[in-house]
Amino acid sequence: MMRIFYPILVAVMTVTLLCSFSVSAVRAAEAGELRQGQELFQEGRLNQALAVLRSFVQQNKDPSATAPALILISRILLQQQQYGDAILYLQRIPVIHRSPEADLLLGCSLVETGKYELGLQQLQSLPGENLSPADKVKLYQALTVATIAEKQFLRALFYLQEQLLLTSNSAAILGQAHRILQNRMNDTDLSEAAFMWQGTAIGQDARLQLARRALVQQKTELAKKHLQTLFASTVTFPYWQEAEQLLQRSRTETWLSRDSIGVLIPLSGRYQSYGELVKKGLELALQEHNKTRLPARFVYRDTAVEGVTSAQLVSGLTDDDKVIAVIGPLLGTAAGEAARRAQREMVPMVSFAQTEGLPEIGNFIFRDTLTAEQQVKRLVQYALGKGDISFSILYPENRLGEKMTELFIAELRASGGELVDVVSYPEDGTDFRKQIQKLLWEDREVKIPQTVEDAENEEEQREKLELEYPLAPFHALFIPDYAEQISQIAPQLVFYGIKDVTLLGINGWNSPELASQAGRFLKDAVFVDAFYPGSKKPEVQRFMELYRQTYQEEPTILGAQAFDVATLLLQIIDDPAVGNRDDLRRKLTEVKDYRGVTGTSGFDVYGEAIKMLSLLQINRGGIVESE
Repeated sequence: MMRIFYPILVAVMTVTLLCSFSVSAVRAAEAGELRQGQELFQEGRLNQALAVLRSFVQQNKDPSATAPALILISRILLQQQQYGDAILYLQRIPVIHRSPEADLLLGCSLVETGKYELGLQQLQSLPGENLSPADKVKLYQALTVATIAEKQFLRALFYLQEQLLLTSNSAAILGQAHRILQNRMNDTDLSEAAFMWQGTAIGQDARLQLARRALVQQKTELAKKHLQTLFASTVTFPYWQEAEQLLQRSRTETWLSRDSIGVLIPLSGRYQSYGELVKKGLELALQEHNKTRLPARFVYRDTAVEGVTSAQLVSGLTDDDKVIAVIGPLLGTAAGEAARRAQREMVPMVSFAQTEGLPEIGNFIFRDTLTAEQQVKRLVQYALGKGDISFSILYPENRLGEKMTELFIAELRASGGELVDVVSYPEDGTDFRKQIQKLLWEDREVKIPQTVEDAENEEEQREKLELEYPLAPFHALFIPDYAEQISQIAPQLVFYGIKDVTLLGINGWNSPELASQAGRFLKDAVFVDAFYPGSKKPEVQRFMELYRQTYQEEPTILGAQAFDVATLLLQIIDDPAVGNRDDLRRKLTEVKDYRGVTGTSGFDVYGEAIKMLSLLQINRGGIVESE
């Protein structure tokens, strides 16, 4: 019996040892793969590290073993800005194996993808956890971004203060705090910030902004009190020069001229002609105002002068000329810099520039101009209102066409319209046969019309022969291009069979040449503009009469926009309740029923002009308002 048992026992022990050795060998190999991935990550070879770590995760099913690899994969994906993929990998880690590091990376990824509320929920419990110094900085940076997005500005300042304790990059952090204190906080929260962070650079900055606001509101003694407290402190902060300027201004008996409005436009150089058109509109409004009201004045500054920035011009107008508001700039190159300085000086600015995001710079910045967003919104509203529910887009391959197309698609989705097709054509194209056939979902070989006359002759021949063409698979076609190109496109649309379709156009269609050259092919076309000289609106007719009598010429949209802005500001400064710049800013936000000649009725919460655009059509070779 023993002779049989011993061989069996030896065999079992051998197999067990072999199995143990095999498992150990596999685990050792896998551990080596994880170490290899970590080493590649440390060396900055991120793609190679990803490949090794992904292989490790695929081969290993033990959650406790794969968690470190998943965390490292996610860290790499965060560096590569692949935030959605990072979230997917982190969500594969079971909750029981989640570490503070994993929670941090998940929260950061959520914030980076715009899911601020979820990101805050994920991150708020982590400040007390054992994280590396670098990860603590990452944590507070993400918390700052999320709290700003959620408009929790006091908490954002708290997280910025925590960053200051962890990093030597104080300039960038204090700059971020400065923008919050200057632009985003109400007076109550600003006072709270000055109290909470007294004895710190952020507290000093909060005190500076309180002084600035008091001065804007003509509470000079309160401004002096804040500044005296600020200068009594030994804490350094980057904005001493601004504080000294405010102190100097507070000592001036009359630092604000209520009847003066600054103007920033090009009065020389390449764009002088545009500046002169704006000036004519402004002077016309001033002339009408001063006939019956206390006289006001415009203080002009030339934005084309070399060596002088638009920000310096704003400071000169506010400090030296003591203007109550600023009109302009006209061009995007100067607008952003001027707006940031105007916001810092807390002087209302109404700009004409189309610079993206300009009104969002701060609550003292307004804009009155025709935007792409306004145009597509008006067109979609019109088309849906008349029963057109399906749309296609034919757009030029340039910046204008791409932007307008993107906005039109977004507006369609928001309004419930159906997008059928989107087709592009070369910016300087002349033959649109292939594009039109794509829109019609067909492929027919036909002769190309070479001129408008050829197209008209071909159209007459088809009508005689009663040729039948398939119906277009959409109700309306949007073409965001200028009149010169539309003159070539319109005849070809009809020639290739796109009939009984609403054509939708932008303000670039508003040209007498388009009406005369291709009006016959645009019977079902509607386009928009902010200014139509032939309008029957009384405010437009009065403006046209005044302008023609004064200048013996026809006004442009630049002159009309300038007239609108100047008339509105002059009306506001006539109000006895408007005693300072902040009063004027508040009055601008309250305007709701202004009847501007360019359709302006007021401003939205961001400071963008609210406009009712004119709908225009071509009739009998001329441009008329749509009924």
